[in-house]
Amino acid sequence: MKHRMVVAVAALTAVFGVVTPATAGASVPGDWNRAFQSRTEGLFLSIAAISKNNSWAVGNLFNGNKTVYQPFIRHFDGGGWKVVTIPGARNFTSDWVAASSAKNVWILGTSTSRTYPTTGYRYDGSRWHKVLIPARTDLHDPVVLGPANVWAFGSSGASAADVFHWNGHRWQGYNLNLLPEALSASAANNVWVAGLTFARSAQKATAYRWNGTHWLSVAMPHPVVASSPGVTASSPSDVWIGWDTATTTSALHWNGHQWHVITAPGGISANSFNIVPDGRGGDWFGPFAHWTGHIWTGPITVSPENSGGGFGPVVRIPGTSSFWLAAGVINAGSSTEEPTIYRYDLA
Repeated sequence: MKHRMVVAVAALTAVFGVVTPATAGASVPGDWNRAFQSRTEGLFLSIAAISKNNSWAVGNLFNGNKTVYQPFIRHFDGGGWKVVTIPGARNFTSDWVAASSAKNVWILGTSTSRTYPTTGYRYDGSRWHKVLIPARTDLHDPVVLGPANVWAFGSSGASAADVFHWNGHRWQGYNLNLLPEALSASAANNVWVAGLTFARSAQKATAYRWNGTHWLSVAMPHPVVASSPGVTASSPSDVWIGWDTATTTSALHWNGHQWHVITAPGGISANSFNIVPDGRGGDWFGPFAHWTGHIWTGPITVSPENSGGGFGPVVRIPGTSSFWLAAGVINAGSSTEEPTIYRYDLA
C-alpha cells in the first residue's frame, strides 16, 4: 500500500449481497508501547515481519526541511533493532520493505535519478543485490511472494503499464482500467489491487484480482470515496477493501461468497487504508481502532505520550498475537520527529 501517515488524534445501499451490520459500541483498550526509537531526525515508513525474531524496518531521514537521500534500515533479531547498511547504496530513500522469507527481503525507494526514479535492493540472507528496474519506471508498495514473484504498482514513461510483475528475470507491465493505490496478496493466484475509477466528478473504489494467469475485474460495489482505497487479501475468502468518505470510515469484506460492509463508529480514528488481521478473527483498522469481529475497540493510545508526529502501518508478527507499528514521533518537550517503533500485545 502507499504510505498513509496518520496524525495522532483522539452506508451503502444493498447491492451484490452487501449488508450493513449495526454499529457496535467500543470497549476500553490497552496501549501501544514504545519498543524502539532512533535518536535522529526522520520516521519509519514500512515494516516487514518474517518471524518472532526477524523483522525489518525502513524509513526516511531529514535534515531540517530536506530529505536525506540515503537508506535508513533497521533489523530486529530478537534482541533489538540493529543498524543495517547496504554496501555502495546511496542517493535514494528507503521507502518500502517487504519479504517472503529471511532469504528474500526487498527494499525499494525513491532515487535522485530522473532516468531511474526507483532504486531497489534484495537481501538473500547473506548479501545484498541491486534490483534491475527499467528506466523511467516508478514502483511503489511491493508485494513479495518469492525471489521470482514480486508485484508493485506505479507508472512507466516507456509504456502505459501501471501494475508490474517481477518473474526473476524482468518486469512485466499490465495496464488496468483504474488508478492503482494499493496491492495485497495471500498467494501467487490471489493478488489484489485496489484503486480509483472516475465518473464525472466522482471517484469510486474499484478492484482487480490476479488468478495466477490473468487480471480479472472484481464484481463489487463501487462506493464514492474521499480518499484512496486500501486492500488486504489474507485468503481467497478473506479480503478487505477500505475507504473514507467526508464523514465515515468503512470497509467491504469478501467472505468468499458475498460482500459485507461495516462502518466504524466516530471517535476512534479508524484507518481504512491499513486493515490487518489480528489472527483471532478480528482486524486492526490502523493503529487506533480494532474490530474484534463483533465489537469495536478504541480509541487506542500510545505510551509514553508524545506531542505530535505521524503513525504508519500496523504489521502482525507471524506466529504471535503481537504487532509492530511504524511511526515518526515528536517526544514531549521536543520539536524533532524521530523514527519510532511501537509494539502491541493482544491479551
